[in-house]
Amino acid sequence: MKLTANKITNKQLVFMIIQAQIGVGILSLPHDVALIAKQDAWISTIIAGVLSQAIIFIIWGLCRRFPDLSLYQILPKLLGRVIGKILILSYSLYFMVTGSLVLARYSDIIDKWILPHTPNWITMLLMLLTCIYIVSEGLTSIARFYVLVSPILIVLVALISYAMKDANLLYLFPIGEHSIPTILKGTKEAAFSLLGFELFLFIHPYVQSSGKEKLIAITTANIFVTIFYTFMVIASIVFFEPDVDIALTPEPLLYMIKAYSFQVLERTDLFFLSLWLVIVATSIANWLLLSSMGLASLVRKKHYARFLPIVAGIYLVLALIPDQGKDFERFNQVLGPSHYIFIVIIPVLLFILSFILKKKEVVNKA
Repeated sequence: MKLTANKITNKQLVFMIIQAQIGVGILSLPHDVALIAKQDAWISTIIAGVLSQAIIFIIWGLCRRFPDLSLYQILPKLLGRVIGKILILSYSLYFMVTGSLVLARYSDIIDKWILPHTPNWITMLLMLLTCIYIVSEGLTSIARFYVLVSPILIVLVALISYAMKDANLLYLFPIGEHSIPTILKGTKEAAFSLLGFELFLFIHPYVQSSGKEKLIAITTANIFVTIFYTFMVIASIVFFEPDVDIALTPEPLLYMIKAYSFQVLERTDLFFLSLWLVIVATSIANWLLLSSMGLASLVRKKHYARFLPIVAGIYLVLALIPDQGKDFERFNQVLGPSHYIFIVIIPVLLFILSFILKKKEVVNKA
């Protein structure tokens, strides 16, 4: 049953997908991709955006067959009650692990750049309390908040653009020097940072627009995010020498702007991070929302808000497990295959299965 308080517009959907796709990876993406593809990292990012769009078409096709059902409702309908519930629980756990890793990365950045003497659990707890407040009021309030904070992205672009005045465009050459397998390997790293469009699987029934308008909305969001990330990668490459400096710089964007100051703004890196915190909050809020919606669907409850403290507690416990670089790498190695399973394989199989079983939702247009 859809509540009026949870209705969102098509324009709000664009901003929700943008905020879902842009998250903690904004700082590490240029380093991770350039470490593999060097000066061709921007090509890897564009290819990742194209692949994301291909997945978006499939996700949209599945949602179009069930316009009034979220994925949590589609699963039991196509696979039966038992298998459906198992997958609903699996999705909830997947979102919990993903969200907790984002939370751990956020805490690690805060620890290194702002609050080195503050215990990690305090910064994590403050972030989780903020996200619970954002998510608890329903989709309409979430969407309005995301629209409100989206101009922050323009400020981030402006700061990076100013730093590029000392860039060396020759670092981009020679273009296409690396082999296709190497560029595609870099694409894999970029693709993980572009995830977030799967949010559409769970909120599409609440969007007040036609199927085609929804496709245009999520496509617009994906194009924007691809351009945004490509710009960040190019900015990092032309500022740092891709063969040497960027390999030693885990957060290149912060080091770029740290060298500059203004009369009213001395520590631009801290200002950048203060804006970045809002972007991270929206990212964690999305995972918190999807995890709670999954648990609510599992026990057939209409409202997910009561599950938010439970899920947030799980996030906190899981986020305290990884400790610095090697632990993050291990988590990524374990989580990597699950991205393909939950974001690509399962939606594709469900889309195909809906045709094989000849199942689709009959929409009453009256």
